[in-house]
Amino acid sequence: MKVCILTHNLQSYNGAGVFSRRLAEGIKNSSGNEVCAITTVASGYEGEEPILYPQKIRLLLSLPRVRKIIKECNLVHALDVFPYGVVAMFASIGLRKKVIITATGSGSILPLYHRLYQWLVRWAYHRADVVTAISAFTRDEIQKKISSFPIRVINHGVDIDEFRNFTPTPNFGVGAGESGIRNYGAEKLQKYKPYILSVGQLRWRKGYHVSIQAFARVCTHIPELHYVIVGKKYKDDYYVRLQKLITELNLENKVFILEDVSTREQLADIYRGAELFCLFSQNVNHDIEGFGLVFLEAAAAGLPVVGSKNCGIEDAAREGENGILVSTRSADDFAEAIVTILCDKEMVMRMRKKSLAFARESTWQKRIEEYTNLYASLVGK
Repeated sequence: MKVCILTHNLQSYNGAGVFSRRLAEGIKNSSGNEVCAITTVASGYEGEEPILYPQKIRLLLSLPRVRKIIKECNLVHALDVFPYGVVAMFASIGLRKKVIITATGSGSILPLYHRLYQWLVRWAYHRADVVTAISAFTRDEIQKKISSFPIRVINHGVDIDEFRNFTPTPNFGVGAGESGIRNYGAEKLQKYKPYILSVGQLRWRKGYHVSIQAFARVCTHIPELHYVIVGKKYKDDYYVRLQKLITELNLENKVFILEDVSTREQLADIYRGAELFCLFSQNVNHDIEGFGLVFLEAAAAGLPVVGSKNCGIEDAAREGENGILVSTRSADDFAEAIVTILCDKEMVMRMRKKSLAFARESTWQKRIEEYTNLYASLVGK
């Protein structure tokens, strides 16, 4: 079977890229399968065709090339309906190819509220052979606009081997896996310890303007704690706002934004050294957190987690077991959740063990098997 994946990128430092790459590699590792990937941003992946231009006119002009590639495939898998699902449906007209659309987040929801694009998106959804979503929340948001529409949920997975060398310990300030620090540099990380951690692009949706305020409140209870944020700048104005907030709260020596983390190995080291993972995602005008892959990565590193309810994170963490999910967007409530966990050694230990168990149940191998079984049901083995 030859599968064509349409996606934004296959890079290793963003959630969409990690999912796309894991899916492509998993399909190839399944016996007898081939993969080609058509992308917007080049990632250096073997067999990748970066021809899906972000400009709408150039995107239309790429349809003949996309169609030529699809002709040689048995199945087309588009990751997000806009633009990739729409492109897949147009390019496959008359070719009798099976098409799956996976709703991964904002690109599958925002267009449903656009005066023009909603008709294209509805058309693509209804023409697809199967529609999946990476979380129940993403599915439910689509079904608010397309009622009674069948959508199968297949969550993201995690590679637990990336985060090994974890030894549970109740000792605050040691971190979830101090012995595992290898690639980012023990001395570099040591100056941040003990620290809580967030990972994700520096954009409004990730809620750093809330988490920094929450951390300031946490410091009144745990003054020795630091806050490490791993993420790249998205827009200058939001980055400036965060730096201003850090200064206003006198947190210049407490909050550290790391933009130089360039490999998955370095990221894994930073996870291992943390006490707790937190991300307070915000839903802004239907721009949502589709899943929250970083919560699964944190679980694989054995970390307790604190996050937001009413978004895809609800599928990426187990409320009350490996962490606490907060229903409001209040900095006070987030701070209280962090303090509740970190000031209770037994709770920390219990949640670390639950995180590891959750990660073991949520491997990429299991998720890829769900997709390959779905492929086989559509086109045969």
